[in-house]
Amino acid sequence: MSTHDDLDHSLDLRVLPSVEWRTAAREHRDRLDRLVGPYLERRMAGTTHPVIDFLFTY
Repeated sequence: MSTHDDLDHSLDLRVLPSVEWRTAAREHRDRLDRLVGPYLERRMAGTTHPVIDFLFTY
């Protein structure tokens, strides 16, 4: 069972400087593109993959 003490880390909020936020957002988008990009490209081309398609549609 969670206690309030277990959740304290989720309450630490801070405002990031614009440069830091934009860098983090770009890095996140790049990681996401590496992971999801090949699936989306195959999907747009109409090519299927039984395992990968299952993982994205399940």
